Amino acid sequence: MKNEKCLPPPFPSASYSVIQCRMIGYYTEALIRLFYPASCEICHATLDLEENILCQNCASDLNGLAWPMEKTLADGHFEHLDHVWAVYAYASPLKELLHGVKYTGKDYLLKACRQKAIRLAQAVTSDFWYDAILPIPIDRLKLVKRHFNQTEIFAEMIGPWLTPPVKPSFLIKHRPIPSQASLSQHERAINVYGAFKVLRSAKVAGKSFLLLDDVLTTGATANEAARLLKLNGAKRVDFLALARTVPIPINRSKAEIGAVLTTVY
Repeated sequence: MKNEKCLPPPFPSASYSVIQCRMIGYYTEALIRLFYPASCEICHATLDLEENILCQNCASDLNGLAWPMEKTLADGHFEHLDHVWAVYAYASPLKELLHGVKYTGKDYLLKACRQKAIRLAQAVTSDFWYDAILPIPIDRLKLVKRHFNQTEIFAEMIGPWLTPPVKPSFLIKHRPIPSQASLSQHERAINVYGAFKVLRSAKVAGKSFLLLDDVLTTGATANEAARLLKLNGAKRVDFLALARTVPIPINRSKAEIGAVLTTVY
């Protein structure tokens, strides 16, 4: 037999192409950072090339606010909600991130929460069947001021990794609600009563829905949305929040946060 020369393949292997793309992306990012240094959105420290949105310390603090999977189900009585989950405890630095999203239009900050939010949403939607995922709507006045609904952006961020479709126009908030910051749970329930409207009431009967919102405080807003859906014949309505409020000390250490997150409420 004649010796055959080993010729290189006509096209580079897939793995080689991936490595090439990563290297190009890495050097491109390095060049951009050289002229336009990025800073942490919380503490404003200059970010290393491997860091994005948050520095390592602030990212660690954010991760420390994530509820253990077995504690994501919120205890408490919600009259019209069947189950309530939350990804994080609502404390700094998550407070600052969500404030930046709502009031300065930095919707990209939600990407810092994406991985853990997708993980919990996938666990929930694998355990229960939902006909649709419904972001809690905001009223027209707030939409005009902000130009976006942060909860819809949250839904769009996790939606591609979930089976149920996201339907942002299924519910509308047809009247503004006065500030609820200083109200009790009972007063909040009265304040939000009748604020929502179902646009497709004929498609509610016998269906199951997962509501989404950024922060759970008393649950009055989500409970009112669930009341309306069940009034129109919904079989089950659950709620997933990015964060829920808990009594965490102001001058807290990481150990204190951990103690709060592992306590059963």
